[in-house]
Amino acid sequence: MQRDIYRALIMVLDITEVKEGFPGISPVSASHLYESFEVVMHQSGHPEEVTIQMKGISEDPISLHWSDCYDDQKERTYTDLQYTTEHGAVCLAVMLAKTLTQYTIIERSRKGTGVDYWLGASDDVLFQRKARLEVSGIFKGNEKDVARRFAEKVMQTASSDSTELPVFISVVEFGTPMANFNKR
Repeated sequence: MQRDIYRALIMVLDITEVKEGFPGISPVSASHLYESFEVVMHQSGHPEEVTIQMKGISEDPISLHWSDCYDDQKERTYTDLQYTTEHGAVCLAVMLAKTLTQYTIIERSRKGTGVDYWLGASDDVLFQRKARLEVSGIFKGNEKDVARRFAEKVMQTASSDSTELPVFISVVEFGTPMANFNKR
């Protein structure tokens, strides 16, 4: 009973929804991000329902729901753990952006901009750039690792400050799990 009350008080994020895609991420590409997330969560030993510690825009824990369909084929597909961790972090970050901000992913950024994605209003048919998103993932770390990576990403995003658009930075650590999703 007490667990049900606690669950009712925290936000629930269904990560499987990412597979539907976004204006700036096709459903096929979004499914790849989801598989990366699934593999990293499986390899980190997390159940299909896990609470993530949050820092930044929201300090409230979030309950993540996902489906563990890990098999030998996925294991062979995602053997590069750094690549898989980064793409898994993008999966969670785009869902956090959609949930915690007024924005959605409208476009993948080019190299050299200091950010990974451009954000815009989901109801804007012109999909104008309104904000920036930079993402990073850590397979296994601690709060100091997350803080250090966040500081690195703050400096990295400065290269696109001339746009004068707000920037959101997301650093996801999968071992705990924890995330710092914040606006700079």
